[in-house]
Amino acid sequence: MIPAVAAKKIVLKFEEDYDYDFLLAGVICSYKDYRFCFELNEAFDLSFKRSEKSHSLFLGKPGANADFSFYSAADRYGINYYVISNKSVQATLIPEKPDFDYFFIVKDYGAQYDFQEAVKKIKEIQMVTAVSILDPTKLKSASNLLFD
Repeated sequence: MIPAVAAKKIVLKFEEDYDYDFLLAGVICSYKDYRFCFELNEAFDLSFKRSEKSHSLFLGKPGANADFSFYSAADRYGINYYVISNKSVQATLIPEKPDFDYFFIVKDYGAQYDFQEAVKKIKEIQMVTAVSILDPTKLKSASNLLFD
């Protein structure tokens, strides 16, 4: 009889190292996404438009995706603004922050950009219940916010 040899189990761990080159705020607002973006247009003098393609998140099974509404706008200085819904029928985009309805993202900003002032403007919108600045490096699911 041949003695059984225990197979060695090899575990590979991948470390994700993303560059989060954006500013992020979570927004609690019970109104529909298009209504919220209309108010942002008024507050920031922007023109948010809904993307034809939603922000899609792969759920781990073939064909299983969750789609989140996605809006974008740019100002005259080349700063890009985005609003992504945190909730869809299938999933939550950032599961560790389920209370937020939307994420407000700012990209391509300069050193002079005052994100605190932008958040203050959002807080002044009557339909907004709360706004909180978030650090994407401290969010476990922050990679879900990455897009081209």
